[in-house]
Amino acid sequence: CSKTMGRVVEIVVYGYTFLGQASYLLVLGTSLQQCFFSDPLCLDVAIAIGCVVLLVPVCSVRKLSESVLLCLFNTVLIALVVLLAFIAIARDSSRPAPDAHLVPPDLSFESMMGAATNVVYSFAGQWMYFELMESMDTPSDFPQAFLIAGPFMVVTYLTVALLG
Repeated sequence: CSKTMGRVVEIVVYGYTFLGQASYLLVLGTSLQQCFFSDPLCLDVAIAIGCVVLLVPVCSVRKLSESVLLCLFNTVLIALVVLLAFIAIARDSSRPAPDAHLVPPDLSFESMMGAATNVVYSFAGQWMYFELMESMDTPSDFPQAFLIAGPFMVVTYLTVALLG
């Protein structure tokens, strides 16, 4: 019975991860569509292009220690995108400030559930910390890595939430 339950948990966890990756692919495809708005791309084609572009970097990483440069590139890219967004907001200071509401007047059940899903999905990867620690060359370095990455993410999210 315990083997069966273990198998069920494994299927649920990795099935959820698979569906999460599908969500990432949809975001990738729609982002590429928005980047190349002057040449309309079908969503399927945009996702395929994104997968082909990401195929080499993703497949070249076999161990967690080999992903350091890829993670550094990802962090720099995120910081640049946030910086560019803030520059765009600062340049467009002519627009009036929106009215702030505790509960938006046009809130529907669907939009509320969509927003709640985004928040849950943002933090759903926390269970992977233990798998990452296990695959590290020296797992005792994990708290140090977390102490660097954690405050960076908090500051980035707060800055975007407060100023964006």
